[in-house]
Amino acid sequence: MGRIGAFLAVTVGTSLLNNAATRKGLIPRDWAMLAPDDPRQDDVAAAPVEPLLSYALAEPEECCAELNTVVKFKRRFPAFLSGVRATLYATDTGQGRLCGEVLRRAFCHVVGGECSVELSVVEGFGRDFPAGLLGLAKAIAADIREARRRGEYPYVVATGGYKPESTFAVLAAYMAGALGAVYVHESFRDVVLLPFLPLELHGALREYAEGRITEAELARRLGVDPLHLVGIGLIDEKGELNPIVATLLDTTAH
Repeated sequence: MGRIGAFLAVTVGTSLLNNAATRKGLIPRDWAMLAPDDPRQDDVAAAPVEPLLSYALAEPEECCAELNTVVKFKRRFPAFLSGVRATLYATDTGQGRLCGEVLRRAFCHVVGGECSVELSVVEGFGRDFPAGLLGLAKAIAADIREARRRGEYPYVVATGGYKPESTFAVLAAYMAGALGAVYVHESFRDVVLLPFLPLELHGALREYAEGRITEAELARRLGVDPLHLVGIGLIDEKGELNPIVATLLDTTAH
């Protein structure tokens, strides 16, 4: 394969399951709504891929949020996306594994051109909210940095999945050097490309994490009352920096 132009970090949700059930009757209707600890998650993970794959290949813009976004993105920028490398970030559930595997198999057939894709099932993602956020942020940030090192143009495709997780994925991606975030707008039904935002966390946070300033100085630099640092979730009762914030700091570490 020749030089690949774009790297897409794609969050994976369960819209494929919902649409396959309600529009095509391919799977039980409740599979898209199972709790992470539901024992039927094992049944979902073990389900045949082929019926869902055939659906995805036949109707990529109708079957799920992820392929709908990528297809519309490429239609808007055909030359730019003539070469694509992608990673799909799925939840650590039966739903995530099934949707991720179907999308992995369908992705390059749908996108066409020079294309490679891999599936990343993020440990804890979908089952443990804090741990899942941390794992997702670390995975996406590492992959965005690697894409920049390879001379690729990294974007995060965040239409799929729940909004808190996708929002956090976008933040981590921007801090690691992503050039934009891609969505399909719920009202306009078309692709929306958010521009490059060179985000950085306040320098005082890194200084605090490294023990170079006190809680009082951190609060002063951030413009908040020192008593509010715990209340706003920035530090815990022991003075430790919130692990989510610490992870975001790591995404911008040199």
